[in-house]
Amino acid sequence: MVNQNLMKHCPGIKTLTEPKIIIRTCPACGGEVEFFSDETEAQCPECGRTLHIEASPSCVAWCQYAFQCIADLKERKLISPSRAEQLEKIAKKAREKP
Repeated sequence: MVNQNLMKHCPGIKTLTEPKIIIRTCPACGGEVEFFSDETEAQCPECGRTLHIEASPSCVAWCQYAFQCIADLKERKLISPSRAEQLEKIAKKAREKP
């Protein structure tokens, strides 16, 4: 488990556990589509088209505790298993860069 002091003072933890609403315009009909920042797809309420959005890298791209933090948040059910998987992919990709 990640140190509780780390969780209280981590600058990125809030963006991982408290998703924000993102509004996009549907390219098919111009309708307004709501995403939560922890989602990668949403359906347009006007025409039914599925829109996709990339997961946001946040702190997992640079923090040395990213994998521990993701595992802890997943274990405590503060993020879904699918969100944990997305964040782990982002963290791995960031560490592969030269």
